Amino acid sequence: MRRPHIVAGLILWCTSAFAQTNTVAGAGYLYPAPIPAAPGQILTLFVSGVGRSLTQPVRAQGAALPKSLAGISVTLRQVSDIPVPLFEVRPIFTCLNPLPGNQGSCGSVTAITVQIPYELRPLCPVCASPLPLNAQLFVTENGNAGGLIDLTPLADQIHIVTTCDTIVPGSTGRASITGLPCPPMVTHGDGALVSAANPAKPGEELVAYAVGLGATDPPAATGQPATTAARTASSLRMGFNFLPNALPAKPTPLPSPRAAPVTDPFPISGLTPVPIFSGLTPGYVGLYQINFLAPAVPAGTPACQDPNRVAPGADFVQSNVTVSFGSVFSFDGAGICVAVPN
Repeated sequence: MRRPHIVAGLILWCTSAFAQTNTVAGAGYLYPAPIPAAPGQILTLFVSGVGRSLTQPVRAQGAALPKSLAGISVTLRQVSDIPVPLFEVRPIFTCLNPLPGNQGSCGSVTAITVQIPYELRPLCPVCASPLPLNAQLFVTENGNAGGLIDLTPLADQIHIVTTCDTIVPGSTGRASITGLPCPPMVTHGDGALVSAANPAKPGEELVAYAVGLGATDPPAATGQPATTAARTASSLRMGFNFLPNALPAKPTPLPSPRAAPVTDPFPISGLTPVPIFSGLTPGYVGLYQINFLAPAVPAGTPACQDPNRVAPGADFVQSNVTVSFGSVFSFDGAGICVAVPN
């Protein structure tokens, strides 16, 4: 199974917050809690009121993840209390660009990157006795526990890793201001990123890196690097959109076994609507990979443009194919560049 060459040290994504008085906990059009999470998922919690003495990141050392860093720990409460493994704790200023010597005027939070334990019991609507939904997280510092925040435990919460995600080497952890999605971590077989300068070839096997794909078979151990390429317990569906800069969309359900056979679900590409492989990446904690074939693009599809050669603020083709992956509760996708016919 292919391994991530350029994504070494990758851990990754998602956000939430523990709020205290007069602290901004989030913004948008939905309340910031509860947090949707899947067994084994990597999340970065942005927490106020802890880690005030931190001046630099404190990272886990060694392959197995610790249950405490810099006196900070996280606990999952569902039926019983389960310690949560930690990748890193990091001080974060809430100002985008604080002036030198004036950082004290900015608010600050502590970013705590964790792995949700595989012991999390997700919603099971088809089970004869649905499992309990009530689950919370709480943060403890030097023995002092904070307030609870609710989780929505789901079997999957798919996120395709991007170059903007927290903990990706060199990432600022901030979204692009262009309005276009952050470049996804989709690679060729040699580990090089698929890009405008290095597009995929039709029929080439690519690898998309992800988190939140949930349980595996055989089961994975919480906080431990995967020793085998264990497949995901739930199958993934795929879909393709050949419009430039398209967003992901939930793939359509697979045909019923009793339905008439579909000889070519993707007439343009000739591909089947399932990945070649989806499962854990050996040697990493909570990192999944999805192996799939790049489709052929229809006639007239524009080629991707190198953003470094486009005027600031100008429209450009960041991706000419968007591949989407969906499971029971969630979906996400990646806009990629596929070579167009000459």
